Amino acid sequence: MRNAARRPAIAVAVATALVLGLTACVPEPSAGEARRDPIPSFADVRTTQVDRDGDRWTTAGVTIDVPPDAVTANVANVAVGAPIGEADSGIALEVFGAPVRFESPASFADPVTVSWDVADLPAEAAAAASLVRWDDRRRVWVPQSDAPAVADGALTAELTDTGVVTWATVALNEAPGELAEATPPTCTDAALPDWLATATDPDRDRPEATIATCVEGHQSDVLTVKTRSQDGVTRALQLDGDAKFAWKTRSDTAGGDRFWRIAAGLVDGPGTALLPPRTGVDVGLAAPTDPAVPYRAVAGVDARTATVDLLAAFTRRVSFGDVPDPSVTALVSTLYACGSAGADDVSDATDIAEIGHALTGCVAHPESALATRLSEAAGASAEATEVQGARAVASAMRIAAGGAFDALAASTAEGLVAAAATPAGGGSWTVLAARDAPAPGSWRPTCDDAEADATALFAELALQPAYASGSRELASDPRWRTAAAASVKPLADCTPEERARFAAILPDEWADPAAARVVVDEIAGLGLAMLSCDDLFALAQPLAAGFHPLRGIAAPGTGRVACGWASEKGKAADDATVKSRVQVWVSREVADADEVARRRVEAGKAELGGVQDSPALDAAGGFAVGAYVPSGVELESWLPGYRIVITAASADDPTQWQLPEGLTTVENIAEALTDG
Repeated sequence: MRNAARRPAIAVAVATALVLGLTACVPEPSAGEARRDPIPSFADVRTTQVDRDGDRWTTAGVTIDVPPDAVTANVANVAVGAPIGEADSGIALEVFGAPVRFESPASFADPVTVSWDVADLPAEAAAAASLVRWDDRRRVWVPQSDAPAVADGALTAELTDTGVVTWATVALNEAPGELAEATPPTCTDAALPDWLATATDPDRDRPEATIATCVEGHQSDVLTVKTRSQDGVTRALQLDGDAKFAWKTRSDTAGGDRFWRIAAGLVDGPGTALLPPRTGVDVGLAAPTDPAVPYRAVAGVDARTATVDLLAAFTRRVSFGDVPDPSVTALVSTLYACGSAGADDVSDATDIAEIGHALTGCVAHPESALATRLSEAAGASAEATEVQGARAVASAMRIAAGGAFDALAASTAEGLVAAAATPAGGGSWTVLAARDAPAPGSWRPTCDDAEADATALFAELALQPAYASGSRELASDPRWRTAAAASVKPLADCTPEERARFAAILPDEWADPAAARVVVDEIAGLGLAMLSCDDLFALAQPLAAGFHPLRGIAAPGTGRVACGWASEKGKAADDATVKSRVQVWVSREVADADEVARRRVEAGKAELGGVQDSPALDAAGGFAVGAYVPSGVELESWLPGYRIVITAASADDPTQWQLPEGLTTVENIAEALTDG
């Protein structure tokens, strides 16, 4: 039987005095320390007395079932206190249930069942709850080893010990993280180091620019580069090669300062600095030991940063706070090691899903070192703050094991993959040291490392006296095209395929894509630039065998070659007495594959007649039209980027040439242009 009666007022007063005395003995936390756990309150609540007959009842959403013969003393006193609700220790925001107090001289002979109504609690949070017991001495809710069962909106535990118990779980944050507005950095006008020649960063109007930078003097020989993220994705600012930062500082963070400090400690290296979303990092650069080697840093997305992004979303989801805690640090560090251990690149959603799977698997093993550490942190000898951290992390791990990372990976994959594909030129800066300007065309490409070649070519061009000031209007400067034409010549040593790959990435690699496109245009003309009239004469043998050079053939402008040959020696192009001649014009044209295809469709309307049958030109993406004319033959051919015109004329024997020979000559020239 039970006796539901209000406890005497004196008993309440004694209990209150004990609590106040206890509170006075526990020092208040200092700023930055964890706040104390909420004290269970049983003021003005009924105490139920249960004897050996047992009983079952419900009050304030808590059902208590004491089986017969469980009480071995005369009676056991049971009270349900006021619900606690949310409590923020600073380590984490948690939710607590109503405390239940069991008082008896002896433990229960059979388990007493306590069920809390958690229908209003998110199912994910309920499944992650721990049974916790109040520790008067340390004034903390200590998680118990036996996990409660959750079913049908109820959280149920079986108890044999007396004391005060309830449940606790992390409060789930349903709101998305709010990022600060992207702002460019601000630098002072302090004198820059003498060793600096120029520094470049992404064009401000570049749509895909992911960072903004500026430079300022730090010390006489150290340059400060301030880099600010312009998007909502975590990146790693990575120096090329073995270069190192002199130092790194962070004055602002992405919210959740503690998490980002942990993450920076995991990602940062001698030449690497974590760049959180919409925030910044300042780095120092000392004078390079080799001035010919530029400093180049790219703010990229890879498996490391994708892991950090998932961890940031997760710690926000489980409401971790900014108060330092070793269990939280251990959790983040362990998960980071698991998530970043796979492939470096992030190229599609599958890569992000694999990171999510790895993080889920990392917390699913109860025998893991992390689980052992949490058990020790919640032990009898642990400090109260250690218990608080271990309790929150244990709940967070249950949420993670339930598939939270898989869900986060699925929801963020598209954005992360898109960020990883962002051109490096929109997320990089380059710093060049002062040195004598290299001779244009003196650099040597690797041909198989397009990124390294892009940096080396930029370093040669940017150090030319005309551009050492770092002008951002390079593309409109006619001297830039002239310099580019000279500097791309070493790429002639690369294969056409290697040049094509290099040209394709250059606008994405350089911070100034307009200037890069001028260089790409000059690279496209390398095939033409390498063709002399002697080369063309060899290619035109089907038409010009046995002929001699014609003088005075002009090719006005740039990107054009014009050559001619006559049946007689020493003739000029304007000499009307020439009996037979062959002339070839080759020019660079702004005509991509689509334009060439359009011209092919219209070729039937051209004066020269229809499209000639040529598998070789088809393979090169081009075509030729040709026709017999009264004096001989004429052909015109278009390829992506080029136009070829050939005329073969004779005053006394126009039938000496046939279209097949002319078409073979066109094919020879086309092959030389496209295959190097």
